[in-house]
Amino acid sequence: MKFKVNNEKPVFSAENKGFLAHMASKGIIGIEGFDRTSLPRYVSQNASPAITTPNLNLPLGALVYIKPKAVEILTAPRVADKLAMSQQNGKFGETAVNIKVREYKTAVSPDTGLADGGTKSEVNYQNVLRGVYYFRADWNTNDREEATFGGMLENARTDKVNASMLSINIASNNYFFNGVSWKGQTAPVYGLLNDPNLLPYQTVVGGTWATKTPEAIYNDIVAAFNRLNLQANGIPMNEGGRLTLGIAVGSIGQLDRTNSYGLSVYQKLKEAYPRLEIVAVPQFTQADSNSDVFYLVYHSSMDATVIDSFVEKARAYPIFQRSSETSQKISSAVSGAIVQYPMFVVRYNGIG
Repeated sequence: MKFKVNNEKPVFSAENKGFLAHMASKGIIGIEGFDRTSLPRYVSQNASPAITTPNLNLPLGALVYIKPKAVEILTAPRVADKLAMSQQNGKFGETAVNIKVREYKTAVSPDTGLADGGTKSEVNYQNVLRGVYYFRADWNTNDREEATFGGMLENARTDKVNASMLSINIASNNYFFNGVSWKGQTAPVYGLLNDPNLLPYQTVVGGTWATKTPEAIYNDIVAAFNRLNLQANGIPMNEGGRLTLGIAVGSIGQLDRTNSYGLSVYQKLKEAYPRLEIVAVPQFTQADSNSDVFYLVYHSSMDATVIDSFVEKARAYPIFQRSSETSQKISSAVSGAIVQYPMFVVRYNGIG
């Protein structure tokens, strides 16, 4: 959905109220003291509150320096978005969320013309309990700093909000891959590298990619595609979904090596698998016993193979002013990676 926004004004302004209401309803941005269901109505009724100084702490004052561009920075695509679908689960304040994952169980039977006797198709629901990890990005400025930035025609407070949103986005991407462990957690927050639903790693044969010919590297990925089809009953080959090949950044450069005909591994893969997207993943470097790894993921058109679960992308807290300093906390909450369809994921180690 597209919105006409004014990037020169904060998201709470009358010109941007539709944008803010939509982002709030999706759990992307909120205000401390308001849940996301009441926020859109509040914004509609109070589209342009009179905020004159940042230390008044009116309800929407927390958003006074957050502009639409900051939300774009917060939600800018990262590597996790290539491998998973981002999904909001739970409510802000919860320490654990119960996430419903589903598996479609199809069946047919002979049609006898009778009312009963047919085999029913089913949906297998499973509730997955995951913890919620809360983290924060703070910003602060002082009068002297703002005077310096102002002399360069820059808005220090707005720029620091943007930096906070970028910090949250980068951290969320990392938590998706690695999960989080902290003292006193009530339920686990798994990442894509340690989700318990995943099938074990396979090991490439014949040594690391640095020691192999381009043909041997290509054949490793062909073997992964064959295994993917075997464990998924041929669905990746026969259906129209997309494929993502995530490779450790320490090994992805090996795809550029060419054979005696001048063809690179990358070119051969794109020719053989037109639906394949290849991405470099920093978190896959030395991810399994100091070994680089790669994941091959099939994305069905029916449902998400992997979920990148969050509770709220960003929650803005009141702006405080003490002496010559101005500060604000922006909080975020994630619950990690959830693999809904392990049969659509294969992973290999030993490539580097």
